[in-house]
Amino acid sequence: MEKLSLVPQKPGVYLMKDSGDKTIYIGKAKNLKVRLSSYFAGSHDAKVTAMLTQIKDFDYFITKTENDALALEANLINKHKPHYNILLKDDKRFPYIKIVDAEFPYLEVTRKITRGGKYFGPYFNGIWARELVDTLKDVFPLRSCTRIPKSACVNHQIGRCLAPCVDKITSEEYLLMVDKVKMFLRGENDFGAREILTEKMNKAASLEQFEVAIRYRNGLSFLDKLGERTITQVGRNVNCDVFAYATRGEIIVFSVLAVRAGAMIGIQNFTVENKIESESDALGSFIMQYYQTNVVPEQIVASVELSEVSVFTPKIALKKKLLDMANANAQEYLNTSIEKIQFKQEFTIGACKELGKILGLSHVPRKIECYDISHFGGENIVASMVVFLDGAAERKLYRRFKIQHKMGNNDYLSLNEVLRRRFARLDSADPSFGSRPDLIIIDGGKGQLSSVLETIPNNIPVIAIAKENEEIFTTHSNQPIILDKRSYALRLVQRIRDEAHRFSITYQKKLR
Repeated sequence: MEKLSLVPQKPGVYLMKDSGDKTIYIGKAKNLKVRLSSYFAGSHDAKVTAMLTQIKDFDYFITKTENDALALEANLINKHKPHYNILLKDDKRFPYIKIVDAEFPYLEVTRKITRGGKYFGPYFNGIWARELVDTLKDVFPLRSCTRIPKSACVNHQIGRCLAPCVDKITSEEYLLMVDKVKMFLRGENDFGAREILTEKMNKAASLEQFEVAIRYRNGLSFLDKLGERTITQVGRNVNCDVFAYATRGEIIVFSVLAVRAGAMIGIQNFTVENKIESESDALGSFIMQYYQTNVVPEQIVASVELSEVSVFTPKIALKKKLLDMANANAQEYLNTSIEKIQFKQEFTIGACKELGKILGLSHVPRKIECYDISHFGGENIVASMVVFLDGAAERKLYRRFKIQHKMGNNDYLSLNEVLRRRFARLDSADPSFGSRPDLIIIDGGKGQLSSVLETIPNNIPVIAIAKENEEIFTTHSNQPIILDKRSYALRLVQRIRDEAHRFSITYQKKLR
């Protein structure tokens, strides 16, 4: 391949593309030329061979170092979500406690990690971040306001703020208290928190301020809850994440055990499909994606050594026991959930594969967009665009439109307008519009399908589904496709169509 001869022997990231110019795999390499050449020479296992049959082209980006390539690879995987990469689809974000940078820093609970400030967490499985913040404010009365007021507020009057706004405390004294909060959250020192709360509770009770006393009592109960999770064999200042995995076929379960301030906060489980990577590469890819939405702790513990990240692989002692616990949890989750996992796979990506075969597509329709028009008596005409990836709703990519034409209730014209506006932004930086869909679904019948054909690029397949008899209309036959009511492919199309209808109706009602 002539293009291969031009690839430099430098670190970087490569993107494998199919005949539709869609990125299907992203990898990094210390030497791009050597790595890419290895794909097109010699023999490979069945999974890699299956991917190679779909590759029609590749692109690459040169980076200065391997670490730069690692960061770029993780960002590109998150953007393109390639079919053959390990993809962390469960993007549930757990709360963190953030010390916000300011002249007088303050605490807030957030699920979004941004630059600036100091983060502690994540907190989950019964350790509530807001409850911890409430307890901290009774021990360390930092300000609660996000903007410094001109006069002391009620929090100062009830002893929950030292009122830096009216110079009741110096900047140096206030920052010293902030340092104590940091040390408390790191598990380095509790500064007699229990004694402070007990004294305040008794004082409030003696003054018959029973509601206040109850709040202090709840704070003490919360400290007990933290104490129950403390692992006595490790120091209070231990902060680590422990990663383990279990596999069966293409299904792989990752378990993450989180230890913060010497306490085991809990275990999270993630299920993904591993298509071509080795188990160690899959674990490395998972860890990199995990830390795109989570803060890296002081230490990462894993069952195998990884080139991607610096990890500790214990052989003996307590951290080996933590690793064994994570391994057992991953295996148990896989054993007890395998049928549910396999059903979900059939219901989502399996349905995509079935639909692709029924429609005679050359590839699996991974990204599906569906459009629906809604109006009220010909007024407030709107349209919805919903996006499903691998058979599951990707709500952050949903978009809605106000119809601009002034021709009244005309579904054909409205759909034509929406698709024209959508494809005018193809290849843009917008995550919803920038990438090409593998399939477009129109809520309607033969007429609605015909109305949008001129606005959709020729190589993007489009179908319509008529609700009355659930008939699927295509561009290559005058006869509709009638699928068995039990077909996962039909259920997928119905699910997407109903979601598009719900989204457009909701927007139309909101405008009304």
